[in-house]
Amino acid sequence: MRKYAIVLMASAFWKHWRKGMGRWPGGFALESSASTNPGWLSPDAFASRLEESRHALWCIAAAVTQDREQAHDVVQEAAMIALGKLNEFNLGTSFVAWMGQIVRFTALNERRRQVRSRSVATDPSVMGESVAERSVGFAIAGEHASGDVADALSGLDDVARACLLMRTVVDMSYKQIAEALDIPEGTAMSHVHRSRQQLRKVLEARGTGGGV
Repeated sequence: MRKYAIVLMASAFWKHWRKGMGRWPGGFALESSASTNPGWLSPDAFASRLEESRHALWCIAAAVTQDREQAHDVVQEAAMIALGKLNEFNLGTSFVAWMGQIVRFTALNERRRQVRSRSVATDPSVMGESVAERSVGFAIAGEHASGDVADALSGLDDVARACLLMRTVVDMSYKQIAEALDIPEGTAMSHVHRSRQQLRKVLEARGTGGGV
């Protein structure tokens, strides 16, 4: 999974701010209270935490967009948004949960834009190979991720899809999944179990096995 350019950019932004520019390059204004708030997350710390959380954040974005490459772009955009909101983050809370909400809202906005701009049908059963390989289904089921499998994934809600991706693709623990999505650990386990059951039935019906 790629390393986000924003991780490198944040340190550069931080150096600009410390020189007294008062505004991020690109026009992001800093709240005046942030500069004197000892509990404020610095851009350097943000970059470090973003790098630690990037796999989980990608899963959240991919669960909404259902496009692996677009999910990377969403995380990048969400990181830029978050850089302008660092004074809103409470150091005593979960960074991945806070950032996950920004990623989710950004992904939802992107999905709405895609729906409005879509001029042709994108039925998974007739997707070209390059498009099919961009789907989150390909990340889970490899070469079998088309047609009914893609439909089954689309039938899951965003949270269930995110849980399945986190557990199956990046091997996160249920505790980590629960923290990232700000849900009970038992709920995360239930989402993964039911999602796997649904996908397994689809794969078995297609005669490709049930190894999900």
